[in-house]
Amino acid sequence: MSLNFEEAYERARPVSPFANGDEWEEWSESWCGTCLRDAPHRRMGSGSDCPLVMVAFSERTPAEWLDGPRDEQGRYRMSEQYVCVEYRRPGGGGGEPRPQPEPLDMEGLFPRPERAVRMPVLPETAAVVGRSA
Repeated sequence: MSLNFEEAYERARPVSPFANGDEWEEWSESWCGTCLRDAPHRRMGSGSDCPLVMVAFSERTPAEWLDGPRDEQGRYRMSEQYVCVEYRRPGGGGGEPRPQPEPLDMEGLFPRPERAVRMPVLPETAAVVGRSA
């Protein structure tokens, strides 16, 4: 993993991510239970733990856990309470991403942009751009 506990702890929000153990169990089963980053620890009970989980156990919410979808009343499914941007699904994704082919017998309407890695911008590092008077 590219980050360590100290870095993750410093960037974390100072609020507990889960109200009780049921919320943690439901969420971690959906996310950590299938994540490749924590797989060595799950299989052998040894190896490096996910630093984001360790931060959560320190009663802080990791910055890499973004709020999941909510309904009009602010309710959410426990398994979707957060979206972890460090999650890596099993299977590795099959190599380099490939663009969708143009439909047969049709030309594209617009030129396709070059593929690039998208990274979330954390609120602390985002700059506000405005008009100068």
